[in-house]
Amino acid sequence: MSRARYTAATSMPATSTRNPRKITFLTMHSWKSNRSGGFHKFAEASCARGIETVFFSFSRPYYGRFMHTELFNRAAIDSLSKGITYTVHGTPLHNVTLPTLKLPNACNRLLGNAAMNALARFSLTPFGMFCRRWLDGTDVFVFESADGIVLFDKLKKRYPDARFVYRPSDPLMYDGALSRYVQNELHIMRCADMNIIVNEEGLSLYRRKIPDFETAVHYTMLSNGVDIASYERSYPVPEPLQKPNTVLYVGAWDVDWPLLFSAARECPSFQYIVVCPNYPPESVLREVSTVPNLLYVPGIPPEDVPAWITNCSVVMVPYVTDFYRNRPLGITAKYYQAMAAKKPIVAYSDTPKLSEAGICVTYTKADFISAVQKAMTEHEHEYSFDLAGRSWETIERRFMEIICP
Repeated sequence: MSRARYTAATSMPATSTRNPRKITFLTMHSWKSNRSGGFHKFAEASCARGIETVFFSFSRPYYGRFMHTELFNRAAIDSLSKGITYTVHGTPLHNVTLPTLKLPNACNRLLGNAAMNALARFSLTPFGMFCRRWLDGTDVFVFESADGIVLFDKLKKRYPDARFVYRPSDPLMYDGALSRYVQNELHIMRCADMNIIVNEEGLSLYRRKIPDFETAVHYTMLSNGVDIASYERSYPVPEPLQKPNTVLYVGAWDVDWPLLFSAARECPSFQYIVVCPNYPPESVLREVSTVPNLLYVPGIPPEDVPAWITNCSVVMVPYVTDFYRNRPLGITAKYYQAMAAKKPIVAYSDTPKLSEAGICVTYTKADFISAVQKAMTEHEHEYSFDLAGRSWETIERRFMEIICP
């Protein structure tokens, strides 16, 4: 039987999820970290409605206990394994994880997809015991486009009456992706009660990759959001931005470090600042220490982001060369933030669609450096992009209508 190609939230039949008592979000994020995604905002919206909320941080592999990054380290994984309960808008939010035997993707060519998926699901903690403690009573499961989708079948079998929603903010079946991720994403998209696609680029990708997409996948569209008011306020200037001519990147995707080394050395009066929770290689950090006007900051609390964006001279988004070609990211939330703050923006190696909104996007080192020099002469910049319909208040309300029809 064919399925609706595109649906509004009210088109689904009424179920017990109309007034849910508990929602579980499966996400790569931790609740408290230097990374903030849409799932943080949606979980807050759930709590604001008095709904018990679980923030299931997955995956956190056992080998991650021997790493030293923000998300993967012994202390973080051990504390999430025990569970941390916060009170958000007067409602309990449980941040938990289930460590598993997941292996690095490099092992895929030796073990194959089935074995890699099995290891990614297997934990020394019995799954049933974990579910009884944290997940029982869940009316709606919401999956991010991340490793958590490998748990879809196990959760669907255990909770057959729950509603299952998939929100692929970063599609996994991009060109060149591991076949394991392609297969896993295809499966959840065909079987989920609803798929929430965030932009036209993602929709085009899925239509191209899934020949029967319009009849086989139940979906709706909902963009990312931005807290517009927070980028229209004034804040004390963070110490790294107290020098003149600051060029700032705040984001979780890696940057093109060779590009920034060249730009910083060619423009010694500009201060290039990269804020990113992904630690670069030691060789990069050593070179950064030799460039006096280039600074790396290993992430900041999400609540501090507006103060950094509003107090820089220019916002840059210097992605790794050609990164955008197989990633249907569209105009992402970091651009929304800079546009709300009316900051000049210079992008490198990102979608040409940015230019439609009045954002300067470059594709060569020389053009990037020149564009930053030009942007530095602007005090603010107006963009031909409607942010009004993308306020988090609007997006959160629509999201709750979709997952709880």
